[in-house]
Amino acid sequence: MLQVSQLSPKERAARSRLRLLLQESGLIRASWVRLKHPCGGTNCHCARSKRNWHETYYISQSCKGKLRRKSIPKELREQVDRWVKDYWEARDLLDRISEEYWTRLKKPTKAR
Repeated sequence: MLQVSQLSPKERAARSRLRLLLQESGLIRASWVRLKHPCGGTNCHCARSKRNWHETYYISQSCKGKLRRKSIPKELREQVDRWVKDYWEARDLLDRISEEYWTRLKKPTKAR
């Protein structure tokens, strides 16, 4: 086990930020999807023209080989957007930490 003092500044910074993300916020692996659709009401403006269709925001993810979506109401969009962004940032931080360990693995030298 490496001591904190043995970690590179890059790795220390990535671990510190990752720790904060895990403590402060929720994380959700998803991507945003915006779909337009008519509501089906005969008196609604969406029934007259396709350009007037309603927008619905979803988050989407692949799970066990199948796509799943969840509609996100307006009042939750900011919170869910934060979770999505924090997930992708955490994933990026883990990739950076992993890269640090890849560089530590050196090819073994051949004995003469």
